[in-house]
Amino acid sequence: MNRLLGAVGVSALLTVVGLWLLRDRIAGSAARPAEAYAEMGDRQKLEPLWPVPGFALTSQAGETVTPQSLRGRTWVVNFIFTQCRTLCPLLTAKMVQLQRRLEGADVTFVSVSVDPEHDTPEVLAAYARKWAPREKRWTLLATTPELLPALARDFHVVAEKGKATDPDPILHSSVFLLVDREGTVRGAFDSELAADFTALERGVRTLASLPEAAPPPDLPPEEQYHALACANCHERPELAPSLFGRAGTQRELDSSLRVTFDEAYVRESLLAPDAKRVRGYPLRMPGYDGQLTADQLDALARWILTRPAVGEPAPDSDVKVAVDPICQMKVRVTPDALSAVIAGEAHYFCAESCRRRFLAGTSAGTSAGAVQPAGH
Repeated sequence: MNRLLGAVGVSALLTVVGLWLLRDRIAGSAARPAEAYAEMGDRQKLEPLWPVPGFALTSQAGETVTPQSLRGRTWVVNFIFTQCRTLCPLLTAKMVQLQRRLEGADVTFVSVSVDPEHDTPEVLAAYARKWAPREKRWTLLATTPELLPALARDFHVVAEKGKATDPDPILHSSVFLLVDREGTVRGAFDSELAADFTALERGVRTLASLPEAAPPPDLPPEEQYHALACANCHERPELAPSLFGRAGTQRELDSSLRVTFDEAYVRESLLAPDAKRVRGYPLRMPGYDGQLTADQLDALARWILTRPAVGEPAPDSDVKVAVDPICQMKVRVTPDALSAVIAGEAHYFCAESCRRRFLAGTSAGTSAGAVQPAGH
């Protein structure tokens, strides 16, 4: 079930209720869902699965994109939205990682927004600039509330608003779909499994008639840090723990154990990021096992340890952790945390969508001046 994730306000460990709700959505579909093929992992044989649906959507560049305009190129598509603070940064990091692995290849990368109310072409353009400013092959598509349900159905994925009784405001699939030059889906891959990521890259190379993967580019550590898009999460304290100026300090884990921020810890986090997760951070991080050589790992870890702190980050153990009242996700109580005060009580949220949903269900939230950010 780890392929079926509610993406707003959801941590890697989703509530059991959320998992069953999304599975029910998929099981209720007449067509075999993409997740069923993702369950096959690297055993997929790239056989034709289904044709991509017809669509005419606007890209981040303001251009109309259709299956016909993509015809003739192999493409990879996933489903995200820009306000997400949990799953979608992982999906996007994986997309950027795949782009990097396929540098220079005639392949198109497509991300379809599942948040039509917020993700306009302008918002998507800003998102693309933040994550991969030099990538010209990445197309981000805005949808509309009217078009999204049929588009998701015909792509065999889930993308819908949660019901009032659901734990998550938006539910969507986390698979990557591989599409051939004729517009036929040829595979569905789990975004979280290293073996699936490898199988996805291999499938792209097969369909696009590309050579085997070359060794990782030998970049200086600072360039490697930005090429891996580390800054997009680790320089945003609401998403991920800071990396700079922490050498020798203690980090408190979700298990309540503490580890020393040293070269061994940084190297392990790059290879197996879920092994020792810092307390209060729900965001999943992609692993880079096989993406960096041993020498590159060592150089990057040493470079991170020598970087000075940006500002004055509080020790991890000094930061309180609250629970989002909507999705039950852990939230670090920091000055920039999303929050609201209702009747003198502070509430903290993983994402703006959870905050809006909470306020909409609170009678005080409808009164002007009744809500204010915590700490104000």
